[in-house]
Parts: sequence; structure tokens; C-alpha cells
Amino acid sequence: MRHMMMALALGCALTPASLADAGEALFSDKRSYPVGAENYRTAGLALGDVDGDGDLDLVEANGRHWAQPSYIYYNAGNRFTSRMKLGTLEVTSYTAHLADIDGDGDLDVISASDRYANQIYLNDGKGNFGEPIWFGEGSSATRSITVADVNGDGALDILEICRGSANHIFLNDGRGGLSAPIPFGNGEDSTLDVAVADMNGDGSMDLVLANRDGQQNQILLGVGDMTFGHAIPFGRGNDDTRGVVVADMNGDGLLDIVTANIEAANDVILNKGDGSFETISSFGGEADATYAIVGADIDGDGDTDIVVGNDEGVNQLFLNDGKGGLTLNAEFGEPDSATYAITVGDVNGDGKLDIVTGNSDSQNWTYYQHK
Repeated sequence: MRHMMMALALGCALTPASLADAGEALFSDKRSYPVGAENYRTAGLALGDVDGDGDLDLVEANGRHWAQPSYIYYNAGNRFTSRMKLGTLEVTSYTAHLADIDGDGDLDVISASDRYANQIYLNDGKGNFGEPIWFGEGSSATRSITVADVNGDGALDILEICRGSANHIFLNDGRGGLSAPIPFGNGEDSTLDVAVADMNGDGSMDLVLANRDGQQNQILLGVGDMTFGHAIPFGRGNDDTRGVVVADMNGDGLLDIVTANIEAANDVILNKGDGSFETISSFGGEADATYAIVGADIDGDGDTDIVVGNDEGVNQLFLNDGKGGLTLNAEFGEPDSATYAITVGDVNGDGKLDIVTGNSDSQNWTYYQHK
């Protein structure tokens, strides 16, 4: 049942009364609309205005370990009403990002595949995409892509993130030309996600690694010239972490970390400013499997809230109290879905952030924020 509510917070069952105590729920299944009719194995989503008409379109990356078609969905102003297949070849897509890779002012698609070469689809400026430019060896168990200016030259670079094999950075020449891959981390890391940010304020970008399979999560400090040296651990040390959000959660001007964990509660980890990081709180159930996480100011109060997508559990919105404390505000989605991807943006143009979920083997949904 789409309106069933069953979730845990801080290891305790939540009742409707406890949800009410957190304030009026900003999302529910009552204000939702399916993205498409099929049940793909969706593992990646990205929102952005690809056709330049002023509203947010959607990239849907499908397949995971099995080849399936991926799509661009075009927004008619308040929901997605048409779509185009992304490329002619169906591949094992695991994630997708929208970014201006070739520097021509429009949003291109960067997609990662499991044990197949990754792809860049260039935008013609009108939201049309041709055949891909391939990059990467295609032999790695690629799980995600991060797009960021790692070397500070103004061009967006691409990080290929792999589970059980080397992670790589591809430097961008500003026109979409990529360098030979530069490895980072341990060649046997089971990395699922990487955030790029200056965590220690020295002007160099650092890499925040979310690792699975009981491996230590860590920050690799950038020391310049694309070298990443001293590793700072964070988390419990044996977490099965699937994603990270980097944001100033408590308003002290320092970048903190929020982790999405499998079979453990998720954590808010504060930057102490002295090179150490301290877990101050946990949220979600101890037995939850959080597969997706995103940070955004959902309620418009100036701090970063957290949205999580769960496997075999409802998805959840946690509101920030401005000090890094998170309170459950809303639950949405089927309790038996496997939500692999979440993205947020103003889909219907009402000035409020909405949520789109990408589910494996069930429909994807747009959840509109309540007025």
C-alpha cells in the first residue's frame, strides 16, 4: 500500500503522533506522480534544464548489472510528459550526472556503467543528445560518478568511483577532452561515493570516500599537484557506507559529513576544525539499508536538510535544527521498494523543492512538496 508508513528513527518505531511533533509533513504519497510506467532497475537520477526552456528535466539511468535503456524525460512545466532514449546502445547504467563538460553553456550527461565503458552525451543546446563519447576501461565495477573541479582550473573533471578496484580522476581540458586516468585511494577500495571539498581550509580539494564491505571511510587530503596524501578516518571504522553528503550542518563555517549506511543507522559527523571528525548523532533505524542520500534546504530555513532513500523501507525526510540535529518530518514511498537514487529540485515551478526517487524493479516517482 502506497500510504503505509513503517520506518525507524534512532532505532525506535515512529507513530503518527511523533511525526506530527516534528511539524507538518512536507511530503506524502498523496502528492506524487509516477515518472514512467515501466519498472526499470533505476540506479541514477539527475535534474536539470537540458532544453533551455526554464524548467527541470530528468535523466534516468537504468540497468545496474543488466543492460537496459536510459532516458531523458522532458518537463512540461509541472511534470514529465515526454522522453527520449539516451543513446542507441542499452548498457549497465549505474548513475548519471548533468554538467557542462565541454564548456558551451548547456548541460551534458555523464553516465557510469558496471563493467562497461562510461559515457558522455553532449547536448546540442536544445536538449538533444547523440551517441556517447566513451571513457574508462570498462573492466571496473563502476558504481558512481562525481563531477567537480578537482585541480582548480575552472573546468569540471570526472571522478570514476569503483567497488573493489581503483578509483580514477579524469581531468577535463575545458572542452570535454579527458586526461589519462589518475588513480586515487587503494586499488582494492570498495568505494561507492566520493565528495570533493576543501575539508581543512587549505585551498586544495580533498576527497571524502564512502566505502562499503566494512572498509574504513576516509578523507584523502589534497596537497596540490593532484596528489592526495594523509588519510583522515571517519565513522565507526567498519561501516557499510553507500553515500556521503558534505555540508555545514551546524553553521560553524566548517564542512561536515553525513553518511548513508546499510544495516546501521546513518550518521552526522561534525568537523572539529583540528583535523578530527566526531559523530554527534545518528538517524534512521539500526537495521535500515539506506541506498541514497541528498542534502538540500528543503524547508527554506537556511540550513541543510537530509533526504534518504531506503531498501525495503519507506523513504524519509529529516529536517535540520540548525545545529546538525535531524528530526524526521516525512515518510513516503512503498515500504518494499529499493530506492537507489534520489534527487531534489523544483519540478512544478512553485518555488519549493520536490523529490524524485529512482527505484530498482518498481516505478519511479515525483513527490511534490505540500503547499
